[in-house]
Amino acid sequence: MKVHLIKSSELDTDMFTRVFDLLTAVPGPIKFYCDPASLIEYDEDEILIKSIPSVKDFEKSMPMESRIEHSMIREFPMERETVSWDTLFKKCATYRRANSISQDSFVILLTDKANKQNWFACLDERMPYNGFIHTDDWDHFIDCPPEFPIAYEVLALMLQKHIFDGHQDIREAVHNTPVGCVSDMCMQKKEIILKLRTADVCKGCMDRIKNKLPATTINHALDLMESLRVKMLFAQNFRQRVTLSRLIIDE
Repeated sequence: MKVHLIKSSELDTDMFTRVFDLLTAVPGPIKFYCDPASLIEYDEDEILIKSIPSVKDFEKSMPMESRIEHSMIREFPMERETVSWDTLFKKCATYRRANSISQDSFVILLTDKANKQNWFACLDERMPYNGFIHTDDWDHFIDCPPEFPIAYEVLALMLQKHIFDGHQDIREAVHNTPVGCVSDMCMQKKEIILKLRTADVCKGCMDRIKNKLPATTINHALDLMESLRVKMLFAQNFRQRVTLSRLIIDE
C-alpha cells in the first residue's frame, strides 16, 4: 500500500517533514512518500473568509465542555480563510493525474487552510483514495506538537477507507459516542483526545477490516499508531510527572 503526502504552499516544510519522519519510523508494508515541492496553491476564488462567532462553533465539526490549556489565545468572533471539500479533493485529483499515481494509492493533502465543514480530515466520497488533513488549530485540542495528531490522521484515513464502504456506511456505522477507536466521529472536536491516547481499533471495526487488508498491513498501521501514542505521552511530559515508587532491596 502506498500513501503520497502533499502539502499546500502555506504549510511549514519542516513540520511536513516531521510528519513523514513519524510515519516512516516503523518499517512495514505501508510505503509513505513525501513531496515537499508539491506546494499546492489555491486560487483566489477558491478561498472564502468565514466568520467563527464563538469558541463553541470553533470546537464543532458540522456538528463536553472540558477545559484545556491553550498554547495560543484566540479571540472570538474570528475570521479565517476557508476552502470547500470539493476544492481540496480536486487538488488531490490534479496531483494524482499529473504524477501518474495509481488509483489504489492514497494522495493526502496536508493544508493549514480550514474547510467549510470544520473537520479534522476526510476522504473524497467519489474517490476515497484522495483526502485532506487540516494541519492548523491542533494546539487548541491537545497539548503536544501538531505532527503527532496529523500523522495519526493519515493512518486513520487509510484505515477508515477499508473499514467503511463509502460515506453512507460511515454515517450509519461510525461511533457517534467516542469509544477510543479510530472510527470515533468526534463531532465535538475535543473528543479526539480519547482516540489519540488509546491509538486503538475496536473489535467491531477490526472485524470489518480484517478481511479487506492483509494482516501485515493492519499490524503495521497499529504499530505506527502505538508508536505515535507513546511519543505523544513523552511529548506531553506525562511519564516524567509520575512519582517514582519506593525502592525496596530484599534478599
